[in-house]
Amino acid sequence: MSRHAILVLGMHRSGTSALTGMLGAMGAALPGDPMPATADNPTGYWESRGIARLNNRLLESAGTRWNDDAAIPAKWFADPARERDRDEARRLLDDAFAAETLFALKDPRLCRLLPFWRQVLSAAGIDHSAVLVLRDPLEVARSLAARKDVPEFRPAAVAAPSRALLLWLRYVLDAERHSRDLPRVAVDYARLVSDWRAAVEPLLDALPIALPTPGSAAAAALATLSDARLHRNRAEKEQGEGGVARGLGRLRTLHASLVAVGGLARPSTAAEADALASTFDRLVALYAPLRRNADPLAERDDWSQAILAHVAEGEAQPPATRSRRILFLSAAPASIGHVYRVGHPVAALTARGWQASWLPLDDGGVSARLDDADIVVVFRARRTEAFDSVRDRCRARGVPLVYDVDDLVFDPELMAAGFFAYLDDLPEADRLRWLADAASYRDALAACDAAVLTTAPLAAAAGRHCTRLAVLPNCLDATLTGLADAACAAVKPSAADGRPRLGFASGTPTHRRDFAVAATALARLFDRRSEPLLVVVGALDLAAYPELARHAPRIEARPGVPLHDLFGEVARFDVNLAPLELGNPFCEAKSAVRCLAAAAVGVPSVASPTVPLCDAILPGSTGLLAADAGAWEQALERLVDDDAGRLSMAAAARIHARARFGPETYADLAERTFATLADAPLPAEGRA
Repeated sequence: MSRHAILVLGMHRSGTSALTGMLGAMGAALPGDPMPATADNPTGYWESRGIARLNNRLLESAGTRWNDDAAIPAKWFADPARERDRDEARRLLDDAFAAETLFALKDPRLCRLLPFWRQVLSAAGIDHSAVLVLRDPLEVARSLAARKDVPEFRPAAVAAPSRALLLWLRYVLDAERHSRDLPRVAVDYARLVSDWRAAVEPLLDALPIALPTPGSAAAAALATLSDARLHRNRAEKEQGEGGVARGLGRLRTLHASLVAVGGLARPSTAAEADALASTFDRLVALYAPLRRNADPLAERDDWSQAILAHVAEGEAQPPATRSRRILFLSAAPASIGHVYRVGHPVAALTARGWQASWLPLDDGGVSARLDDADIVVVFRARRTEAFDSVRDRCRARGVPLVYDVDDLVFDPELMAAGFFAYLDDLPEADRLRWLADAASYRDALAACDAAVLTTAPLAAAAGRHCTRLAVLPNCLDATLTGLADAACAAVKPSAADGRPRLGFASGTPTHRRDFAVAATALARLFDRRSEPLLVVVGALDLAAYPELARHAPRIEARPGVPLHDLFGEVARFDVNLAPLELGNPFCEAKSAVRCLAAAAVGVPSVASPTVPLCDAILPGSTGLLAADAGAWEQALERLVDDDAGRLSMAAAARIHARARFGPETYADLAERTFATLADAPLPAEGRA
């Protein structure tokens, strides 16, 4: 007679024990060497002690453990050493289930080790199917955290919600991926404890079990196992706190897709899981050096929270029926902004199979190229005849026209009110020309179907003129990443003389007021400390800061450099200065690109706490935030004094920058952003 194993798969604290007990009540054999019930699981675990011990050893040999979300490499499963492990697993299987023809094999670690156990079962001639038990991810996190308050279970606690949520994701993704070719069914834990009959009904179609009659002893046992009082740590309607909320929604979307009727069989579900897994695996690998010694009992885990936030940004894209065609038209092709806003997306989208190209907005070949585009993006365009010609052609063809801008240069009222520092010393005629240009930028923005901005505050400002908005931050492409890596290899000047360099890369005269935020703190610090030096790269009139005059011998002024040489300059710094004028809408909307360049070469920043800079920096881990002169002085002195802490932040900043703003992340974001805009219906006024 053929034998059949029902594999019960699910994250710890997801209800796998209750479901396994129910399978036992419905006729499946349970292990002969079960782990005893505890207060943590009062109805029993229903898993074999021997098999659980083996699974722990297997995870350890794979370089992981039950509470680690790192992927198990495929080479571990293929290692010849697994043959000996499979022999041991077969013996333990025989000990636990003897010759039973139908049995339930349960251990949450099976999710991680499923390829191994499937080989064991197949070699033994045992058919197998799978039940995926899925519980709300935040409930699982709450349940794992609750163990911390009970001494007996404290070693099995995971206190940080972000870390527990990533564990949930790892177990669920592994279980789903490695069971795709099996007969399988998903069971929602919330439904299991509220209406067990409805929850187990799908099992009858997928598994070789029989549902007992309502009056039988088995039905009574099932009712006990599904007692709603066992449903603790409820959180179905809660959204989580802080950064956790950003990722929780994406995890709950996956949960809903898996437990939906027919969800496991839908190609869209597999695509969603694969997209999550691709992003998740990459981020876990990138952040691995920073998470190696993480304490599972720590109630905060910044790196897990960072991964969770990044995972939340990804989303599976439906396969395109043909290669998408996107045309960028740049009104500022000589600017650094063009590199980030035109050059980078063209390269990233081309690598993803798009037909992506760009032309200057006033190029004579624009008209012919418009007829081949599915979406058109204009960068920093004013409302000119050339722009109107593009707009009219896009409208006639029903093609979306998207506006891209990287600064708040489209608000003439803000400029006139004195928020734009660049205008401070301009002749009146030039000032009026800038104000007219701002109005023209605004009119061009308002004439487009959508807008792509660098930051959330900039998008909020653009929202007064355009309703369809997307945020695509400035990121690093492969070229800039390579330049940054090369710059990291250079020896810092401070290594020779022991004098840390506090560096400011100015770029343009618009940063004059920004630097004033830090100038007073620098002067005070230099008054008290003889070691630090100030390095200024680019356009900055140091005579505008009289408090620094007495320290002129300790200030090195270096000329501005092209973007591709900037990484070498910033790599000379020990601390990067990123002050911005708080309360100034123009500054509050600026991107974090100056901190990004520093982080890419392993230099921590002290920065003003604008929304974009708060998003880019993890305070105390990759840099520090300072809102006033006192905070700036304190932050700078901390980094000058603590060499080890500064170096730790430097390493973390580099890893975080690569994960958060690196080429792979950017390509995902760019493709999702422009695919969404290309596929969205045009506003009524945008149709031809």
